[in-house]
Amino acid sequence: MIRLSRLAVPALATVLALPLVAGAARLPHLKLKRAFPTPDTTLTTSPDAVRLWLSEPADLPATKVAVVDAAGAPVGVAKLTRGAQREDPVVASFVAPPKDGKYTVTWKAMSKDGHVVDGKFAFTVKLAQ
Repeated sequence: MIRLSRLAVPALATVLALPLVAGAARLPHLKLKRAFPTPDTTLTTSPDAVRLWLSEPADLPATKVAVVDAAGAPVGVAKLTRGAQREDPVVASFVAPPKDGKYTVTWKAMSKDGHVVDGKFAFTVKLAQ
């Protein structure tokens, strides 16, 4: 029978667990790389859409983008689209251009591995008078 010292058992357990931890670290999880409008910025022209560049293609039918104004009223956006290229953004086009004010964008997307991620950011429109 093999006898292990009290110090050898935890060390062996750590060595055996390393491949599991390393494998989990490599799992791709979708992340927001950048957005337009850029979070926490003020635009002097109305944007035509919200664009989200994600670290991997999201499952478009499971992806949601909502925009509300400062009073919490929904701002109309069309059905989401995305180009054919991997790096193309998810696009939520505005039904009508946003007017002066602060807007909050909330988004939720699911990656190929089924992992759901979400986020929120704000931007402000201050049109030149």
